[in-house]
Amino acid sequence: MTAVPILSVERLGKRFPIGKGQSVHAVNDVSFEIRPGQTVGLVGESGSGKSTIGRTVLRLLEPSAGRIVFDGQDITSLSESGCRALRARMQMVFQDPWSSLNPRHSARRLIEEPLLLHAKLGAAERRARAEALAERVHLDRAMLDRLPSELSGGQLQRICVARAIATDPKLIVLDEPTSSLDLSVRAGILELLAEIRAATGAGMLFITHDLGTLKLISDEVVVLYLGSVMERAPTARIFEAPAHPYTQALISAHLSADPRHRPERIRLEGEIPSPISLPPGCPFASRCHAAIDACRAAKPELRPLPGGGQAACIRIDELNRGAGTRA
Repeated sequence: MTAVPILSVERLGKRFPIGKGQSVHAVNDVSFEIRPGQTVGLVGESGSGKSTIGRTVLRLLEPSAGRIVFDGQDITSLSESGCRALRARMQMVFQDPWSSLNPRHSARRLIEEPLLLHAKLGAAERRARAEALAERVHLDRAMLDRLPSELSGGQLQRICVARAIATDPKLIVLDEPTSSLDLSVRAGILELLAEIRAATGAGMLFITHDLGTLKLISDEVVVLYLGSVMERAPTARIFEAPAHPYTQALISAHLSADPRHRPERIRLEGEIPSPISLPPGCPFASRCHAAIDACRAAKPELRPLPGGGQAACIRIDELNRGAGTRA
């Protein structure tokens, strides 16, 4: 893709003070870009910083370090009122639709709410727009007068998506939007997101721990461990030729739809370092089968990979000879 990025994240950091001069280092030196019509997936274990990144790039959380450029504008230090002016162009779909929707409002009112906040429309125009949005997310118009308690999880998540696209945003952050749904409903939501991306050209940041979902929806994958990027590469390359030892371990744990494909499971041992006191070297070194003394001395920079992508490993060349030919 050659289009100008809708979102550029440069060496992003986020720390949460916990008192006595200590902080939780939730996000450490993370960089990536999202272009119009592109979906970038964030994947990693619980506590890897995925949701924190999503909220920080939307300025729902204050960044501690780095730079965030949205639609050509540096929003890193933008005031709260300045951020409010951007909300129509950057939206979020949260993991749990039951907790992200007001239970006392009808589906119609929930969909109309972003229009009331960000669009200069009359009541009749908002009503018509809400009905059009419901149709766009394949939600029966008869559902619009129901309360959230009268709708299924899949229907509620479609309302969340309708709210997110109501103002025609250029960026949508989706924080595990299908994790609470069963497989059949999950497939419908993924198809819906693909339709919306194709129709609107919006860039999407898709946060998940589910590799199967990631493979279906993402163009590029950012693999996180303890708040740091271990690998960043096109989705096909991640699944066909994972380069970083941590990515290889994640992929080995993924159950393929093909019963004949049974990758050798890489079991991680050792302790996860504390996010309060990060080690000086690679954060994955304590659990990595390939770690050597040099891995514990200094944090590795991202290095180019054969066939595209980058990985943060000083042994990447010797561990992945020939990997580029398999991508």
